[in-house]
Amino acid sequence: MSYSQACPVCRAPILARSSAGANTSEIHCPRCGRYHIQALAETQLTNSHPAFPPLHLLSGLCRNTWDLLAEKVLITVDLFTSWAALDAIAKIAIPRDTDLKTKGEYLLKFLRRKSKNLADAVALSPNELAVGFCANKNELLFCLQYLEGHGWIEADPGQAKNQQAFAFRLTPAGWSLLDTPTAPVQATAVVCLPNDKDAETLWSQGFSAALSAIQLKAVRADSKESGNKITDEIIVEIRRATCVVADLTAQNPLIYFQAGLALGLGKPVFWTCEASELNDKKLQLDLRQQVVTTWSRDKLPDLANRLAARIEATLGGVSPA
Repeated sequence: MSYSQACPVCRAPILARSSAGANTSEIHCPRCGRYHIQALAETQLTNSHPAFPPLHLLSGLCRNTWDLLAEKVLITVDLFTSWAALDAIAKIAIPRDTDLKTKGEYLLKFLRRKSKNLADAVALSPNELAVGFCANKNELLFCLQYLEGHGWIEADPGQAKNQQAFAFRLTPAGWSLLDTPTAPVQATAVVCLPNDKDAETLWSQGFSAALSAIQLKAVRADSKESGNKITDEIIVEIRRATCVVADLTAQNPLIYFQAGLALGLGKPVFWTCEASELNDKKLQLDLRQQVVTTWSRDKLPDLANRLAARIEATLGGVSPA
């Protein structure tokens, strides 16, 4: 099988191609960095771009994963299905198209990495579109203007106005921003609750109380769902979480999905269920090999105590994910 010498993701001329195993190639692209791609995925990208994901975001994921982690993303056709599939394999945050703040942060860190001295100006060419997850030059300039407007970078006064590449450097405020220690991130637990008439009471007296007792920040999944659909926001929360608590009372399909996503990401899942429903064997999932913390509506403080003990015993000293 012959391959094009253009990058399947961004269409720029590639620097090198090599085998990375059966039906898999390693691509070295000046814009996308180094990544692996399976033959079927490459065929789809080359012949007819899939509707998802936006290719400039896929390019940014490959480039920044290589630049920041020295790891290669493996592109398969599974990534062409949904945000959930793409987020599940990503080891860095993927900004959505209008996430100006995150795109700006990636560009700031790039300027820092490329600056050998404090006053160094760093040239940005079309290859750096991927650094900021940008679709085109105008978007890259827009992100740079955002950083410039905050006083974190400045244009190199010596650059020619008509050159294709342009150069910026970090200001003293930009260096200070990047050198400021960030506050420790509190470990979080995403709680997937059923639609229940007593949901607020269950939350305050049971689940939230349990997590507060062991210094876990509780994030309630149903407060982030829209129209009974899982949102990008809750997928991001699950990716960031230390663990997930999934209550199977009433058999909500969304809770099965959320728990499955967490398990696929390697997150511990703590199962709970109303005692009467578990005793009646109504669960669709076979949990005989799992510990299920049961609860009753008249003993919610007991749920809080037992769930807290269960999580703490499993996780030990809780730390951020």
